Amino acid sequence: MSRPVPDRLRELAAEVGDLPVPPAAEVRARGRQRSRRRLAVVTAAGLALVATAGVTVIWPRRPAPVDDLVAGGPPPSAAALHCSLALPDDPVEVRIRVLDGGASTALIDATAAHLRERRFTVLNGATGSPLEGAASVSYGPAGIGSAALVRAYLQDGATMLFDPGIRDDIIAVTLGPAFTRLATPTEANRNLVAVGEPTAPPQCATVGAPAKR
Repeated sequence: MSRPVPDRLRELAAEVGDLPVPPAAEVRARGRQRSRRRLAVVTAAGLALVATAGVTVIWPRRPAPVDDLVAGGPPPSAAALHCSLALPDDPVEVRIRVLDGGASTALIDATAAHLRERRFTVLNGATGSPLEGAASVSYGPAGIGSAALVRAYLQDGATMLFDPGIRDDIIAVTLGPAFTRLATPTEANRNLVAVGEPTAPPQCATVGAPAKR
């Protein structure tokens, strides 16, 4: 037979009151033991995580393949750029292409003829980029010395344009609207002395004699 709820509650209260209560010091000691166990578990987990991370960070990297190193470095053509600074012994060694940059057709034709008279090898020309000045001289690594000689013959001066991508020794001379005439051989010699010896652009890796054509 079930008993009323109030009676059952009173019995439970009496049973709880009869339970032995440990001293406060013992309760605190048990609490500290449980805290130490939890701390040890957390610390061990943390050390395992750090050790795993350490292996990930300090693991030696695989050396990059040679192909990757080459791909990430400068192109071989730029690294091995050979430049020729030697002045030609004879103007016939210099190949020139005269381009129209705004000068009159008659003046361009006359200039090409005068260059041939000075023993330069003049190739067929074409229309170049328009210029505001007198002339420009475009050349590559193999034509640095030749370009210096050509500049000396442009009495009105010229803008020197070095292009490391040019693979031949042809000098492109673009004549603009301010161009008037070529220098005489005597004036060209004076211009060469005034300018001095050709110097290598910073892109040049080596300098020396021009390659044989």
